[in-house]
Amino acid sequence: MTRRRRRLAPASPLEYEWIADQATFDGLVDRLIAADRIAIDTEFHRERTYWPRVALVQIGVDDDIYLVDTLEVDIATLAPVLTGPTTVVMHAASQDLEVLDRACGVIPRDLFDTQIAAGFVGLSTPSLASLVERYVGKRLPKGDRLTDWFERPLRDAQRSYAASDVAHLFTIHDLLVDELDERGRLTWALDECEVARTPGRPALPTELAWTRIKEARHLRGSARAIASTLADWREQTARTHDIPPRFVLSDLAVVGIAQRAPSTPDELRKVRGVDGRFLKDGGARAILDAVGTGAALSPDEVPTLEIDQGPALDQELRPAVTLVSAWIAQLAKDEQLDVALLATRSDVTDILRGAPDARLASGWRADLVGGPIRDLVEGHAALAFDPSGRLVLESRAQAPDTHAE
Repeated sequence: MTRRRRRLAPASPLEYEWIADQATFDGLVDRLIAADRIAIDTEFHRERTYWPRVALVQIGVDDDIYLVDTLEVDIATLAPVLTGPTTVVMHAASQDLEVLDRACGVIPRDLFDTQIAAGFVGLSTPSLASLVERYVGKRLPKGDRLTDWFERPLRDAQRSYAASDVAHLFTIHDLLVDELDERGRLTWALDECEVARTPGRPALPTELAWTRIKEARHLRGSARAIASTLADWREQTARTHDIPPRFVLSDLAVVGIAQRAPSTPDELRKVRGVDGRFLKDGGARAILDAVGTGAALSPDEVPTLEIDQGPALDQELRPAVTLVSAWIAQLAKDEQLDVALLATRSDVTDILRGAPDARLASGWRADLVGGPIRDLVEGHAALAFDPSGRLVLESRAQAPDTHAE
């Protein structure tokens, strides 16, 4: 028997208010400060800039939607809303948080990310469109992936698409909260939203920019040192001029210059990947200065990523990584959890080798998988297949005596 697909209602035309003057926006901010929750999304570009440039901010409050033209409005006045007690509902918020931090100097204090929360009901990094279909029963309008959000005036279709990004977030929020509460996982989801809100490590410093270049990581000796100082200069220059690093100097050029160590502009021009535009306005002199600085470094002076990774994984535990990962995949399916949210292979390796700050060693993950994995390693549990072929972790009545002769 074939299953009939559910017919989805087309998205109805959305009403919204376009805000293009500061006084109107500041009046909206006063309303937002008093709201229990708001919905936010942003449209931005960074293809030709170092920092993301916001072109539009969509805001939902109560039953109203506002599209804020950031080419005319300074959204920095939104900061008191973001740092207040208001819950900010967003979907897949990571890049939007960077945009808000850049534009407002702050990020939301109380974040609910619907994509993260959906992972706790078994949905694997769902799109907003899929959540709207599941919880609202509507199909969102299709947007143009190549839309230029800095175009003015924006077409009606572009505005409607932007408004749809926040139109249903409150409904999804309510239904997800109810479902999570029924499953006893609301705290888990809120904790994970807090983790997403507070990045675990600072941005990579410019002196480590060379580590992002795959070919540079394979260099040795003086060539690596030159690549490090050159990539540092490139990154600082890109930030100063707000352009992508590749517009300053390509990765190919960085590696080529590092390998050949030119000392004159003529030698520099012969390096593969070096475009004449890189050498204008003092660029050639700056590049050669960076080469000279790098050539003077000893190998141990090259900045490297120094991370306390803790003890290495014991040889006898390496096969356990694959087995435990298979058990976690089965557990995620049984528990209706996104397996990537529950634990990655790297997470399994970290807890097996006793890494500091292993993700499975604290919080809800420790209760669900971290503790059982430790029981397994200590001999208090064993992995086995049940009659249906599922991989399960079972408690042992008595741990084996590892000291017996």
